[in-house]
Amino acid sequence: MSVTVVAMVSMNDDEPLALAEYFRVTGPLLEKAGATIKKNFTINEVVVGHRPAKTVFIVEYPNKAAVDMVFKSPEYQSVIPSRDLAFSEYSVTIAADDSGVQAEVAALD
Repeated sequence: MSVTVVAMVSMNDDEPLALAEYFRVTGPLLEKAGATIKKNFTINEVVVGHRPAKTVFIVEYPNKAAVDMVFKSPEYQSVIPSRDLAFSEYSVTIAADDSGVQAEVAALD
């Protein structure tokens, strides 16, 4: 079953070399894992609360094992110092697809 990962990031404009290094390493890792970036969004306005990040990426992985393969790999571990320089905000979460639950609730009505 596919897994949707949501990455909420703010890139550090003062560290373009670190950002380039991060993408140089993670691009091939995503490809090897069979992951694809489905969408990316720029947060333009916050209606309530604070802006958690400037950019949101939606990434689809074939399964949880593929997510683990990327984030637990020696290659990813080696690029963490560059990641920490390249981003002032970096949060990666796995999102649950609640559409099946919503359909079940609708059927009960």
